[in-house]
Amino acid sequence: MAVALAGTVRGFAGFGAGLVMMAPLSLLYGLPAAVVSVAVIDSVAIPAMLKGVWAIADRRRALIAAGAAALLLPLGTYILQTSDPQLLRQLAGAGVLVFVLALALGWGWRGGEKATALIGASAGVLGGATSLIGPPVILHFLARGEAAARTRASIAIYISVVVLSQLVVLAVAEGFVGGIAGWSAWGTALMLAPAYVVGILLGRSVFHLASPLFYRRVAMALLVVVGLLALLG
Repeated sequence: MAVALAGTVRGFAGFGAGLVMMAPLSLLYGLPAAVVSVAVIDSVAIPAMLKGVWAIADRRRALIAAGAAALLLPLGTYILQTSDPQLLRQLAGAGVLVFVLALALGWGWRGGEKATALIGASAGVLGGATSLIGPPVILHFLARGEAAARTRASIAIYISVVVLSQLVVLAVAEGFVGGIAGWSAWGTALMLAPAYVVGILLGRSVFHLASPLFYRRVAMALLVVVGLLALLG
């Protein structure tokens, strides 16, 4: 049920699946297996997620952000190993909430591709240190004030590329560095993936029926939840 709901959220908003899946999967299988499962499930469903969005997305900007994020992930991981992880997550959560508030008050900022690369790089550092690799780039696309369909499509491509990068890292760790959760977690994830794909198709259908304003409100509400969980967790 949680996996199908996560797919619906991802299909509608272009992001947010991990927010829905991580807690129940962690309770059932443990945190390491949950991290692996979320990456595998989301990767398997990428073709369903990207259907119809590639043509309308700001592909160049999404790929610039994703590439910069992937390059800086190791730095974030190093910071995680040398700093207080709880404090890092709280600071990141507070930052997300501040920027969501700014968007709610009408702030907008377009910026050029260099700015996108810098924001992607900051997302990579933040993701490696706190696992919050999505919010900086998602906020960037929302702040650009483009059509909801284009914003969602760009976010979907960014998240998909980042997830694939994470999957490669996890596979390497599983095969050569002693493993994260064992290959059995990958098998479990593959069995759950069909429900996730069904959820994506449902969420995509709902998006096409929703107004741009409703999409923006849902996306910002999801980011508020992410920020609060990081700040209070």
